[in-house]
Amino acid sequence: MSPRAGSPASSSPGAAARSKARRPRGAVTRERVLDAAVRCILDVGYYQASSNAIAREAGMTWGTIQHQFGTREALLLEVLEQGFAMLDRHLETATVEGRNLEERLHSVLDLLDVYYGQPEHLAQIQILLDLSADPNTSKSTRRAIDAHSRTLTRAWRPFFVQAMGAAGQNAELVEYAFLTLRGYLTANLIPSRIRSVGRDPAIRGLLVHGVACAISERARALGLSVDPTSAPS
Repeated sequence: MSPRAGSPASSSPGAAARSKARRPRGAVTRERVLDAAVRCILDVGYYQASSNAIAREAGMTWGTIQHQFGTREALLLEVLEQGFAMLDRHLETATVEGRNLEERLHSVLDLLDVYYGQPEHLAQIQILLDLSADPNTSKSTRRAIDAHSRTLTRAWRPFFVQAMGAAGQNAELVEYAFLTLRGYLTANLIPSRIRSVGRDPAIRGLLVHGVACAISERARALGLSVDPTSAPS
């Protein structure tokens, strides 16, 4: 999966080409196959993205892909793991900024957008749903998915604490903010695959404003501050 343009992981085409040239051929091939798997799922749908369809998209034989990944299940699991790894690298240097709660929640939404607002996430959702529901999915894959899901949830908490101060220590408030902001981003992805849909800044602003008001009201009732300086270090 190629990182979103403008994100910390992005680079110029020339720099990307030089980076690929420095990597072993096997690593370049793996990335090519992972990109092809995502494109195939997005273009023809999860169940049409067969082993052979992914191989055609990558411009190689399935035998070559098997040599790299072993099985289609292992390939799809690595698509998920690559997405998690890219997100981890982004979050290492990410910060939340803003003079008030609403501005800071806008900042958190921008961070969430890097992962949940990109087309690749639709492919990841389909992989997660199928691997989790398929009775033939191996136990090791299920364990890996569960571990990544728990890690992903924990990864966001520090940013909500930065945005919400002491109120960010309240699990209920964090879950509300996370689910609402993530839901908005994910909901925008689905129609974007059907027709051209532009993002409406006014709706985005209304959403964040509503979340900020709800958090502020609930925090006051609980005696919690939303000032980031109030959060425990």
